[in-house]
Amino acid sequence: MVRTTLVLACAALVLSGCDSAPTGPAPSTPPPPTTSTAATSSPTAPASLTPVRRVFDAAHLQDGVRRVLTESYLIAGVGDVSCPAGEDVVAGHIFECTVDIAGEKEKVTITVRDAAGGYEVSQPEP
Repeated sequence: MVRTTLVLACAALVLSGCDSAPTGPAPSTPPPPTTSTAATSSPTAPASLTPVRRVFDAAHLQDGVRRVLTESYLIAGVGDVSCPAGEDVVAGHIFECTVDIAGEKEKVTITVRDAAGGYEVSQPEP
């Protein structure tokens, strides 16, 4: 009986040793990810929340005005069109372009209809 108790006691010790976890340091969680701003911006430069200013491309605008005058208003002799550079693409904004029509300098009024860049061209006036 002593032998049976001793075998059972040794078996209990062996089994209890198999079930225990190693006694090393507890596993750690990795540190939270960090983001670096060195590659994207200067640490002293604040992020800009200012909306980007949109302006008309003067060359495209001039071509559009010429097309409206010749195709929609059916005006013959439309020559050079000159529109100011840097006009804002803002609904309700109004400005003028100068147009050469049959050798005479005339003006057309441009009215911006929407923020997408739609505009209206007035009839030419001397």
